[in-house]
Amino acid sequence: MKELIEKYMAADVVCLATPVFTWNMTANLKAFVDRLAPLKSPSMVRQENHFDLADAQIKRQKFVVISNCGFPGNKNFETLKAAMAPCNPVLEIYRNCGKLLKSTDHTIQETVKSYLKIVEKAGYEMAVAGEVYTSTRENLNMELMPIQEYIQYLGI
Repeated sequence: MKELIEKYMAADVVCLATPVFTWNMTANLKAFVDRLAPLKSPSMVRQENHFDLADAQIKRQKFVVISNCGFPGNKNFETLKAAMAPCNPVLEIYRNCGKLLKSTDHTIQETVKSYLKIVEKAGYEMAVAGEVYTSTRENLNMELMPIQEYIQYLGI
């Protein structure tokens, strides 16, 4: 963990990525986040109605959150979004209908390919401009497939 904390502190951008299986981040990511506790001070701070330990050093990193969920709909990410809010992510990518990302269906592959180009563009904009443009952010939420059609695709 010492080596990971050193890399974390040296990073300009920290990307926290996790699939969502049941409402929240995986145990591995949660363990990592919990083990960042030595970077906190014993002082408590309040932001709106949220209390936390103060950072021992000012965070200079930008945070990006990427998550994928096999379920349709965007409500599956609400718990994760709340958990990630304290790091004030500059970019959040939440991808529902995630099973489509590995589809062998040619039509679906074309849609996924278009979507992944948008994700790549967002990464490029983040690296070059330090932000993701509004039009790109909006495209990150593009529908890969209507929910009812996706449910049929899953065979449910």
